Amino acid sequence: MKYKGAWLLAHGLACMLTVISTQAQADDADNTSGTVPAYDRPAFGFATSALPLGGFAVEQGLPDWSLMHQDGVRTSQFMADSLLRVGLGNGLELQAGSTPFNELTTSEGHASQHMTGRGDTLLGLKIAPPPFNAQWSGALLATVELPDGADALRLPQRQYTLGVTLAQQLDERRTLGYFAQWQRMGTHGTYQLAGNYGYSLNKTWAIYGELVALHQQARTGGLIGAGVTYLPNARLQWDLSFDRGFVGTAPAWVAGFGVAFYFGK
Repeated sequence: MKYKGAWLLAHGLACMLTVISTQAQADDADNTSGTVPAYDRPAFGFATSALPLGGFAVEQGLPDWSLMHQDGVRTSQFMADSLLRVGLGNGLELQAGSTPFNELTTSEGHASQHMTGRGDTLLGLKIAPPPFNAQWSGALLATVELPDGADALRLPQRQYTLGVTLAQQLDERRTLGYFAQWQRMGTHGTYQLAGNYGYSLNKTWAIYGELVALHQQARTGGLIGAGVTYLPNARLQWDLSFDRGFVGTAPAWVAGFGVAFYFGK
């Protein structure tokens, strides 16, 4: 059956999550400080802090999904995005990611095509200087995406990305985030700008809303979205998010359900 691979992946992920969640809860029992690391999931952009030396985090989509309508073609994609973050110390962080499972469906008229396989490999370096003051913090993230995935899913060539993010802490509960990103593949450039408003309901639950502008090959578009995060302990985060294209050339929908684990002191 064509979905047997997806079922086996989901079963494997469920087993992995059960084991890691148990370990995370056990580790958290010894984490009396209750320090909560900042995860890069969800939302457009990334955290303004790097993991400490020796700490690492695993962030996993379960899955993420996007839907695009462009020039009469409908494209739906499910992605099990995986990201490993490793703290190098002094505000530096190494990242490695891929999408172990992709399911891409394209439809045009009465014809459709269905593809599955592994996505490309992503390598990145985050630079997060100390906070500028009590209110402002920021970080840079440079990545390269290597076209080594399945034939029908890989990029035609390497893609380079440079992103910058800023966070403004308004008070104990409210934050504003600002994000800009530039991508380059061959002679083509893509730009993203995003702003978000975050609100902590308590130490466990937080919500956010975001507005995103996209520009690619003389086409522009906009997304509006929201999300929620749940931290049952200091080393585990669940997230649920969505974005809706509302103007120009943009994905009709972008949604995600994921989990993040932190390991370290």
